[in-house]
Amino acid sequence: MCVTPGTPTETFTPELFDEIFHLLRGYERAVVPTAVDHAYEMIWKQLIVSGGRGGQRLSDVTLAAQLGVSRTPVRQALYRLAEDGLVVSDPRRGFWMRTFTSRDVSEIYTLRSALEVLALRLAAPLLNPDDLAAQLELATELRYNPQAHSLALHLRSDVHMHNLLILGSANSRLIRALATIRSQHSMFQIRDSLFPSRVEAAAQDHQDILRALIAGSVDQAADLLAKHIERSATGVLEDLFADEDDQAG
Repeated sequence: MCVTPGTPTETFTPELFDEIFHLLRGYERAVVPTAVDHAYEMIWKQLIVSGGRGGQRLSDVTLAAQLGVSRTPVRQALYRLAEDGLVVSDPRRGFWMRTFTSRDVSEIYTLRSALEVLALRLAAPLLNPDDLAAQLELATELRYNPQAHSLALHLRSDVHMHNLLILGSANSRLIRALATIRSQHSMFQIRDSLFPSRVEAAAQDHQDILRALIAGSVDQAADLLAKHIERSATGVLEDLFADEDDQAG
């Protein structure tokens, strides 16, 4: 399982995608997962690995054989993924991987920014200072220690940092909405993490946000978070969608 936006510089293991799934969607997983839950998780990970390169037909027959389940739970999982915006459903043509455009990316990041800033403001008075300090220490390590510049570690740290703010909001509807948006966002984030400058910039942003929260400067932290997400969007568009913009021009 490997993500390759050009020349691959690091292999992302199945274990990493397992962890990302559970960090983003694990909170809603049943204690005893059903066949639909299993199919949903496995197909979700396949879609994230694709990195937003859509257009491929998703055969429920083929997926059922791969996953060792019947077609019914696979189809139910595909309908759930269509609701998440990762799959296109057509009554006549079946299911397809969604193709994301630069406009989609802009919309995803704009919505994510608005919702996550709200989550930060709700979470700020509830956050544990020790959790913030531990996350700041990790962000500092990632930024300044060359031995820590693992893309897998960066992705884990990034998801954990944003989870700290989102889950800290204690708003279940906001958490669910952001889980869906971040599932779409993950397709681009994983590919864009192969660009080293993006990793360092994200680590610096995380440091600044966490320091502001530790200092009790919620307005400053909210502003820094919005700018961080805006910079991430700009990076994705420049790194992954420049060809699309050139063709449009």
